[in-house]
Amino acid sequence: MARSLDVARRTLLRLLPSALGALALAGRPASATQVAALPIADTHIHYSHDAWAIVPVDTVVALMRAANLRLALVSSSDDEGTQRLALAAPDLVVPSLRPYRSRGDIATWARDPAIATHLEARLRRFRYAAIGEFHLFGTDADLPVPRRMVDLAREHGLVLHAHSDIDAIERLFAQWPQARILWAHAGFERPENVRAVMRRHPRLWADLAFRNDPGSAGRVDAGWREAFEEFPARFMLGTDTFTPERLHYIPEHAGWARGWLADLPAALAENLAWRNAHALLMPVWSASQARPLASADGEGMVWRLEAPGVTVSVSAARTPRVSRPWSLMIAVETARPQALVEIVEVDAEMPTHRHGMNYRPRLTVLAPGLARADALMLHMPGPWRLRIALRVDGAPVSVQHDFIVP
Repeated sequence: MARSLDVARRTLLRLLPSALGALALAGRPASATQVAALPIADTHIHYSHDAWAIVPVDTVVALMRAANLRLALVSSSDDEGTQRLALAAPDLVVPSLRPYRSRGDIATWARDPAIATHLEARLRRFRYAAIGEFHLFGTDADLPVPRRMVDLAREHGLVLHAHSDIDAIERLFAQWPQARILWAHAGFERPENVRAVMRRHPRLWADLAFRNDPGSAGRVDAGWREAFEEFPARFMLGTDTFTPERLHYIPEHAGWARGWLADLPAALAENLAWRNAHALLMPVWSASQARPLASADGEGMVWRLEAPGVTVSVSAARTPRVSRPWSLMIAVETARPQALVEIVEVDAEMPTHRHGMNYRPRLTVLAPGLARADALMLHMPGPWRLRIALRVDGAPVSVQHDFIVP
């Protein structure tokens, strides 16, 4: 026993200097040079119909690059503005689908059945990482149109970008407990109230768009500092270009944000500047890009397979046919966004005949939780079973789906 304690003591003394060094690094304020070079993720940009003629696409992209944006979550009224920017800067723009066909829909969309049709049509034609920013308050969240919007976000695995009060946030999570919600403007709530809601909902993030209170004169407000320290992975920046002239404010806003980020430890400043937004949005965007859009012949298909804490989206540009090579895109979402996901194997078998394929498919891992399976050759008609083997934080997980090859 004494020997075991002595070994443990020596091990602790050996590890202590490096542990203390890591803590010191985490708490070290960002230097002026570090902050000036910080890339920014701006999660609240609009390029709506009233801006297109006033601020051309090339000008907007130049403004975003001048601000050293690493990504820009863009939504617009109508969606055409988002698609124009995404086409001009695909390396920078992450599209979000706003429910509004024009600014006039802001007050009426939640009671307009045509909005659901509009969302469905756009989701068939284009790819997105989120739905929003939408304005939704109180009991309106339980109306049929917002409920359909939540169902569409669930079907497509998208983030919800909600300009909402606390009541509506609670109702959205009641409809979909596994939703990922980005709370626009942190609800215009005080930081202690934001912290209380975040404690209840671990899948709630907040943007700080149009909030001047987190930082003033290069100092971070004490209440916001406590919120950032309690939830270092859950806050991100945004400009909110709700009028055309505010598009010109994107670089200035990024510079102002860097001013108060310099008052935070370097690692925390980097989280708020871009890492949190990147961690939330890019896996969703990658999975969405892998999803096939509806083809002209209607063959495109998507399956969503469930296991405890895991959702696997399987998509293909065509339905399976006998002896025709078949390819699949596989995207994995987990209840815990930080989980380490490995896609290990993809296979198919005929349960009634007790045999599998004649050839082994080729699996290409594109990113954590994202892979492509090629050369699946289903050589007989009849019932088949697709099996996908995963590891989530090292633990084996398996999902399967039964289908018919005509």
